[in-house]
Amino acid sequence: MRLPFRKKDKKKAELASSYPDEFRPHGAVEPLLNRPSWASAQRLAQVPPGVLQRIFAFVCPNSRDESYETCEESANDVGCMLCDLRDLSHCAQVSRSWRASAIVVLYHSVRIDPVHYCKLEAFLAEKRKKTSRFDRNGIPEDPALARLRLLRRTVRDDPTRIGKLVQFLKTPYMIRESCHVELAQTIAVLPNLRYVDLPEGMFSDEPNYATLRLEVQARCPNLRKMTYVRGSERSFSMLASGRVWTCLEVLDLDRVDVNPMILRGVLGSLTRLRALKVTETPSFSDEVMSSDNGLPPLPALEELVLKDTPRMTTAGLVEYLSWYEAQKTLRVLTLKDTGVQPWRLQEILAMAPALRTFAIQAKVSEPFPSAEAPQPLASKRLRTLRFEISGTSRAGPYATPGYYSYLASSILSGNLPRLRRLYVQDEDFPDKLSGLPPPNAMFAGSGARRGSSSSNTSPRALRVAPAAPKSPLSPSFSRSFSPPSPPRQPVPPLRNPNRFSSNNPFAKRAAPHPPTQTLEVYTKTDEYGKWNFARVDPFTGAGAGPARDQRPVSSYGLAADVAGQGWDQGEARRSVMIGNGTSGFLAVPGGEGAETYGLSPPRGFSEASRPHSSGGESSKSRGMWK
Repeated sequence: MRLPFRKKDKKKAELASSYPDEFRPHGAVEPLLNRPSWASAQRLAQVPPGVLQRIFAFVCPNSRDESYETCEESANDVGCMLCDLRDLSHCAQVSRSWRASAIVVLYHSVRIDPVHYCKLEAFLAEKRKKTSRFDRNGIPEDPALARLRLLRRTVRDDPTRIGKLVQFLKTPYMIRESCHVELAQTIAVLPNLRYVDLPEGMFSDEPNYATLRLEVQARCPNLRKMTYVRGSERSFSMLASGRVWTCLEVLDLDRVDVNPMILRGVLGSLTRLRALKVTETPSFSDEVMSSDNGLPPLPALEELVLKDTPRMTTAGLVEYLSWYEAQKTLRVLTLKDTGVQPWRLQEILAMAPALRTFAIQAKVSEPFPSAEAPQPLASKRLRTLRFEISGTSRAGPYATPGYYSYLASSILSGNLPRLRRLYVQDEDFPDKLSGLPPPNAMFAGSGARRGSSSSNTSPRALRVAPAAPKSPLSPSFSRSFSPPSPPRQPVPPLRNPNRFSSNNPFAKRAAPHPPTQTLEVYTKTDEYGKWNFARVDPFTGAGAGPARDQRPVSSYGLAADVAGQGWDQGEARRSVMIGNGTSGFLAVPGGEGAETYGLSPPRGFSEASRPHSSGGESSKSRGMWK
């Protein structure tokens, strides 16, 4: 016998109903334009599984996130990730064929997000508070912990079919720090796991996380990234045995105090290592990178980040790059406060022909040493350069200009033909590229005259004169950095004045071509983020493809170290320079002239171009939930 309907049951039914129409997808509210037919269903059933998986990857883009970054750093700036995950789960409920393809995508890369990054979160948060009739404002259950427990139940109920599909597991900070028991129980049935967000205490061998460490070592042998902090020297030494995490691709060492030979033995045993980050590790010196017949060779790295390692000098990097495998593999190199002198960078660039992104950050106390006769920076494939040279507290105001003049001379000489992005700590650097006549007039002495009749040679001929075998730069460059020297012997005039004649001894040596590429220059005053605000419109036309490239990011979770702190705020002064083909650059005008070059307002100055979530909020508002 059915009981009569009561008002209390009606109220419960309303609370348990679906979301309001304003929070539902557009297709669920509006009627379909074309109603499905039998033919369309038949054709849809014949779609191959690979095509379905690709379609489902567009429904939930974060399911294909294969980066080695934490949950907070790998968050998507567009849309709501939980809403996308809900839509993908709905696709798995359509049919058996759809479920088989959707499950593969759904559990490939799992994210445990704490909240919805859209306006739906306010509606759900209000529903969570209504716990009972007498306590309508009670403390709700932690949604991130509830989602982790649901995932644990799912993978432990079916570990052979679902557990083996999970390769990436990312959890928020508070969950991985306080719920390591649930995390260990979940990891225990994920044998193919490649990356997982782990608590910081595990990286320093704290006793509270010993069980979790043993569980990860036993159940997840295919991990690709691991971090070792001060206190974990014993666990780090175990890597040399070849029985723990032999498939590591990314290794992060932070203040680890071990013997250089142990460090060399561990690096030699990790044959699949592709990215290495070393921070405040005094034992990381030139002898670690040197070749030794009694030790295995070092792996060929694609990304190398060295921070606060004063014992690593240019000699150690050059010796490591003397191996052919290392030369053709290294793509990203970051040096911060190391023993590498800024005026010897060309020795490294000459040994790294495949380098795409190079960053150096150093504090100098002496002016640019002209007596060293440094060679200009030259690289045929370098696209992004971070040149952050600042002076120490005891350095005078004239300590750093010589370094940036050296960089400007290298760019104007055409030795960096593929350079597209440049980051410097000199607010006047764009003027050095555009406000000077060629060739290399910025280095000419105050009393020097170009094209003097006493030399009987042109400025370009002086630049390649054999009287200066140690420096390929012009004499005017040497005069600006070196003390007065005895006058050189003038080059005798040629019988045939034609520079391209067969009698010309300089015709065999091709001079560098003047710069013709488009260069984006980002400037700021110092490393603490005191910006110069200026609006310079970026390229969006067909001919400005390189200008639209994203910031240099790491493929192995080292994006913050490669991109640099403070350069991604959208507030640094940005100047777009176009090579004029005559050893100089022209600044692209902004404002009304921008339309002529196919320009549009840059990100950060236009509300229409800012990324918003599905709820209409800016992506910067997500910081409050992390």
